[in-house]
Amino acid sequence: MNSEHYHLLSDVRSVAPSHKQAEALRVRLQYALASDEFYLEYQPQWNVHGHIQGAEVLIRWQHPRYGVLLPERFMDALMSCQLGPALFGWLAERALPLLQRLRNEVTPDFSLSLALPLSLAANEAVLAPFTQQLSQYGLTPAAIALIWQGSDDLLSDPACLAGMHTLREQGYGAALAEYGEGYRQLAALNQLPLDRVHIPPGVIGLLPHPDAMVMVQLMLRLADKLAMRCCAQRVDSVQQFECLSAAGCRDFQGAYLFHPLSAHQLAVVCHILSDADEAASPSGG
Repeated sequence: MNSEHYHLLSDVRSVAPSHKQAEALRVRLQYALASDEFYLEYQPQWNVHGHIQGAEVLIRWQHPRYGVLLPERFMDALMSCQLGPALFGWLAERALPLLQRLRNEVTPDFSLSLALPLSLAANEAVLAPFTQQLSQYGLTPAAIALIWQGSDDLLSDPACLAGMHTLREQGYGAALAEYGEGYRQLAALNQLPLDRVHIPPGVIGLLPHPDAMVMVQLMLRLADKLAMRCCAQRVDSVQQFECLSAAGCRDFQGAYLFHPLSAHQLAVVCHILSDADEAASPSGG
C-alpha cells in the first residue's frame, strides 16, 4: 500500500476535498476494511444484579500511523465515500455469530447495540447488508438496538425522522444517547420512534450531588411514563451505581463492573457468570 495513504486522516476533515483526495481516501478505507485494520470491542450492559444482558458494539480502527481511532474520526469519511454498506456487512460478519452463540448458550434475550450518528438515519439503506445477514443467523432486528447520537437539530429533520421510523418498523430497538441534555430532545421525546433512552454521562458524573439525583429521578420517571427502558451510561464507580440503583435505575453500562472486552473475553465472562448463577440457584449443584 502506498505510504501516502497513511497521511489521509487530514483529508477526512477537509471541507471540500479534491476529487483526487476523495478517491485516495476511499481506496485507503477500502484497504483498511479488507486488511482487518478495523476491529470490534464490546462494552457489557448489565442489570442491577450484575447480570450481563447485552453489549454495545464499539468499532475501532487500528491505524498503522495514528494508532487506535474512534468512530468520530472516520465514520463520516466512510459514509461520504459510499462505504457504509461495506462497513455494516463487515460488522455483521463479525458480531452476529457472537450474538447467535450468546443467545443460544447464555440467555435468549442477549442483545447488541450500535451507536450511530443521527445523520445516518436519513440514509437507512446503508444498514441493508446488516439486516439481510440477521436472518442467516436466525436473528431478528429486535436483537439489535440502534443508539442515535448527534445534534438536536436533526430530531426535526424529516429525512432523519423518516429513516428512524423505517428502522423501528423493521423491528430494531432504538435509543436516544443523550437523553435530557437538550430541550428539543425532551420536547420531541414522545414523538420519536424509541423504546429506550440513555442517561448521559454528564449527569451521572455529577452524582451524588442532590441536584443530579433529582435529575436522574425525573429522567427515570419520564422514561417509565413513556414505557421506555432507561440505561445509565459510563457508570464508573460504586457510588454512582448505588445512587442510580437507589433512584430506581435497573440497566447500566460502564467501567464499575466491565471495561470493553474482545469477543472472546465477552463470551468467557458471560459463560462464567451464567455458570455461577446456575450453581447458586436452588436446583443447581
